[in-house]
Amino acid sequence: MGLCIIAGGSGAGKTEYIYRKIIELSAKEPEGRFFVVTPEQATMQAQKEIVRLHPNHGTLNIDIVSFERLAYRIFSELSLPQPEVLDDTGKNMVLRRLAGEKMDELTMFSSHLNRPGFISEIKSMLSELYQYGATPEDLKAQTAGEHVGQILAAKLSDMEVIFEAFREFTKEKYITLEELLDVLCQVADQSALLKDSTMVLDGYTGFTPVQYRLIGILLKLCRNVFVTVSATMEPGMDLTAESDETDLFDMSRKMTGKLKQLAEENGAKIYQDLVFSKRPLVRFRNSPALDHLERTFFRYPYTRYHGGEREIMLVQAKDPADEIDFITNRIEELVKKDGYRYRDIALVCGDLPGYGREITRSFEENRIPLFLDENRDVSGNPLIRLIQSALDILQKGFDYESMFRYLRTGLVTEETEAVDRLEIYVRAMGIRGFAKWDAAWEKTFEGGENLNLVEMNAFREKIMEPLRVLRERCAGRGVPVAVVTDALKELLETLGAEEKLEQFSERFADSGMDREAREYEEIYDLVIELFEKFKSLLGDECVSRREYAEILSAGFSELSVGMIPAGADRVVCGDLKRTRLDKIKVLFFLGVSQGVVPADHSKGGLFTDNEREILKKNSMELAPTAREEGFMERFYLYLMMTKPSDQLILSYPTVTAEGKQTRPSGIIGEMKKRFPDLFIRETEAEKRPDVSVTAAGRAILSWLQEPDRLMDPENEKARELYSFLSSDEAKAKEMEDLAKAVAYSYKKGGIGRAAARELYGTLLRGSVTRMEGYAGCAYSHFLNHGLGLRAGREYELDLSDMGNLFHQSLDTFFRNVRDHGKDFRTITDAERRALVKRAVEEVSAKYRNTIMKSSARNAYLEKKVERITDRTVRALIYQIRKGDFEPEAFEVDVSTRIPLKDGEAVNLRGRIDRMDVFEDEDKIYVKIMDYKSGSTSFDLALLYHGLQLQLVVYMDAALKLQESRHPGKQAVPAGIFYYHIDDPVIDREDGMTDEEIEAGILRKLRMNGLVNSSLDVIRHMDREIEKESDVIPVALKDGYVQELKSSVAGGKRFAHLTDYVNQKLREMGEEILDGNVAVDPYKQGNRTACDYCPYHSVCGFDLKTDGYGFRRFKPMKAQEIWKEIDQEEDGEEMDSGAVEDAADKVEPVQLDPGKTKKKTLEGIESGKKKSPGKENDGKEIL
Repeated sequence: MGLCIIAGGSGAGKTEYIYRKIIELSAKEPEGRFFVVTPEQATMQAQKEIVRLHPNHGTLNIDIVSFERLAYRIFSELSLPQPEVLDDTGKNMVLRRLAGEKMDELTMFSSHLNRPGFISEIKSMLSELYQYGATPEDLKAQTAGEHVGQILAAKLSDMEVIFEAFREFTKEKYITLEELLDVLCQVADQSALLKDSTMVLDGYTGFTPVQYRLIGILLKLCRNVFVTVSATMEPGMDLTAESDETDLFDMSRKMTGKLKQLAEENGAKIYQDLVFSKRPLVRFRNSPALDHLERTFFRYPYTRYHGGEREIMLVQAKDPADEIDFITNRIEELVKKDGYRYRDIALVCGDLPGYGREITRSFEENRIPLFLDENRDVSGNPLIRLIQSALDILQKGFDYESMFRYLRTGLVTEETEAVDRLEIYVRAMGIRGFAKWDAAWEKTFEGGENLNLVEMNAFREKIMEPLRVLRERCAGRGVPVAVVTDALKELLETLGAEEKLEQFSERFADSGMDREAREYEEIYDLVIELFEKFKSLLGDECVSRREYAEILSAGFSELSVGMIPAGADRVVCGDLKRTRLDKIKVLFFLGVSQGVVPADHSKGGLFTDNEREILKKNSMELAPTAREEGFMERFYLYLMMTKPSDQLILSYPTVTAEGKQTRPSGIIGEMKKRFPDLFIRETEAEKRPDVSVTAAGRAILSWLQEPDRLMDPENEKARELYSFLSSDEAKAKEMEDLAKAVAYSYKKGGIGRAAARELYGTLLRGSVTRMEGYAGCAYSHFLNHGLGLRAGREYELDLSDMGNLFHQSLDTFFRNVRDHGKDFRTITDAERRALVKRAVEEVSAKYRNTIMKSSARNAYLEKKVERITDRTVRALIYQIRKGDFEPEAFEVDVSTRIPLKDGEAVNLRGRIDRMDVFEDEDKIYVKIMDYKSGSTSFDLALLYHGLQLQLVVYMDAALKLQESRHPGKQAVPAGIFYYHIDDPVIDREDGMTDEEIEAGILRKLRMNGLVNSSLDVIRHMDREIEKESDVIPVALKDGYVQELKSSVAGGKRFAHLTDYVNQKLREMGEEILDGNVAVDPYKQGNRTACDYCPYHSVCGFDLKTDGYGFRRFKPMKAQEIWKEIDQEEDGEEMDSGAVEDAADKVEPVQLDPGKTKKKTLEGIESGKKKSPGKENDGKEIL
């Protein structure tokens, strides 16, 4: 029995020496027993190396195992029942269940149990406690320890509760992986295999307490135990000398001291250490700079080395993508020019999760074989999402999100278009709950007329059948775990999930996506294995649906797929701790940035670093603290950076992938101190001619993308490069697309009259709003009304719904007033409020499939609609009472037909919100109103450009309607108005009365639009007007209309407006039927047609692309616009009202008898009377 320490720096040849030694001994003693124990992830590599070194190329009587495999080997030898080991997945599920049961006993943890990852933190802490031999009793004792505060005591108490419950649950049924060696310690002395065997422990940087305990037993049983220790050895150096944590080899010294102490305690002989210190070390016999790095890294004082630029390179990149591009180019050069194999090269990354995806992409693009050494997280796999969404469907009652997460996994149905149509219907109709999903769908919605309900119901039935079965199997408050698990397995079998996953795997494999192929190949078996484990652990337990889902999710969180290299000749990429590299010649160390390398070791687990320090001072041994791990990582960095035999390349970006500035790690500075001749190379300066068509194509692509390159006929270089890359089959299509892209410019075109007729027919039907949309952008109109593209309707209230509710409530109110025989001028406040309330309730009860009753939010909005509707009605009644006009009709359907060429026509329909009239002997005056829930103001410029035509079209239709109803009377336009539905707030000044506040609000709610300039008409709309009306947009001074404060026009102008608008509609109709679909949005000031357009992602409008641009409206004064509309050169054609004959002109109105002179419109027309200042000067009032 004896212990032999084999010590030497990284690369000294320790491992090869002991492997050769063990092979030699095993050959001499064919009946002897030899064990090589390595960390689990290094066993395969050790097997390969021993087979390579063995003269018979086999392991024969040498067992290469990990400590865990050794335990099973001995259990098998002794015919002991194999203990059922609870792995991390099982632990997570059990802990989630136990934590739920012990909720009332937990103080700190209870509120965190559903936080993602929290159960895994408890599991990690539990594993740590097992590894370091702690018990629930130890935790309880620590609660009263020195410096243990209230929070730490609560954590310890909670952990003790969970630990005790876990220990009770697993007692005599299961053991954890950490307990496996405890069991081995109990039976090891019975093993004939271990007795007089030779044991090698290789690749360890330290051991846990239970491993030390096992080693102590092995020292008594085995003939010899050899342990390799990594530490740079100098002549006369004592590896067991005292050291502190700042010593790079502190871990190695402590491990050696502990092993020798165990040997003494167990009566084992301690052999003279075998020390490898000859320089240069074996690995660096041809690389003196790397040998110097091994000798001086993280040690002080140090000597400097001059030279080494060929062996060590420091590289600065713009960002991670640039860094990886440099490395791929460098690898190609190493392989194709310098004769390296891909397997001679490795990548280590400080942030593998952050870099992994980009590395994979770049290597695939450059056809470099890669093995990314990481366990692939499967939490986003469709199978996991399918199971979780199915459980959510049961738990959340067939809600929208869960149902469509389930349907879009790709494992339920391949009919994606049917799912799309289903989603449109469900969102628009607010389908929620099992009853609505289970019943036949019979109603449709506005815009959904083209959906085939027969086909949709058949598809709904198809997807609901397996869910009905699942629902029935899992009915009840508490269902046994085994029953729910079997129901889920039945669901997967019914859906054919396994076969579909196999198909996905084959497609990935055919596309060269090996990692994805392996994940989809293995995931089904992993899940079924998890199901069986779940049943085995908790099968008879009755749990709620929520508890089941939470426990299963805890199990899913531990699932991962380990990757296996698809071939030997591949570049290995991994991280500092997990990855084991062997026989590497060139190492690229990526992402050597501050905060990444070395990493931030602040513990994010259950106990903070400060709390761990307190427990350590109270003699409770746990895993290293953040400070200790920081020193330990220096050792891991030393081991990794001394892996390559030929060349080490360290690189870092100046900005992260997210664009944040970053600084190089302190390691870069340490390297420059030891190698003063090294300089920071920048990727741009280091770029060499690309050595593959693929890499060259990618590098040159950006150069060729400049239009002046390929488009320049004299640029021979660009044409030659394009021709060269086009000759490569893999690049031909890409270069063709490039040529099209750089030459692309948008050219306005159309779809032609034939296609337009197919889309629209010869009769262009629609609303005025449709034509205004065309005036905004022809392409948007084409997508909307030609192709029928619509945004999906949501079963929730949006701004358009609020507008509809206001409109319908106002219409219902006014109709109810009439139906109840009430008069707008005499209705009381109480009657008004009652009728408003009834109107809003009637509308809400029927609106969009009772959406107003679907949520508390919508119930609140109903109250808001009632409040604002009442405010609106108050203002509208006030406006009615101020004048002589009476509301005649509400929601009046009107239409107009505008003939086009070739027998075609535009047929427009619309609805006037309210039409008021006033009659005298000869004329009937018409006022129309359009309610707007948004802030819309009459704008003559927008009308001129075709964007605000609605009121003029409606007035034309209203006049014709009135003349047909009143033969012999002339219909006269009194005014066209918008009314903004609002509940404005005004600033209350000191001393303001309620009446003054109400008056201020009413002024804000004044109608805006265009008023007939006849003072008689103005008076009939506001009998009390003196200066500025609070009803219409008119202000007077000395009996004259103030031009700058009014919006008025004479009767002729109204007629001219109608003619102009009809001509505008005719022109737009012709263009639409000629097939115009130009992407030509308007821009006026800061307003554009694109502001609220839903087709941004479709049209491709981009000001950076040649040919695209806004139609900019030239700023025009009102007088200029009227000049164009009147078709008069000087724009001074005047009129007063509705008629031309002097005998029919409106009589003058005395505004304030006794104070002002009598002023007539005739005087204003002729210019005989001119008001002073800026008032009307005899020209048409605008």
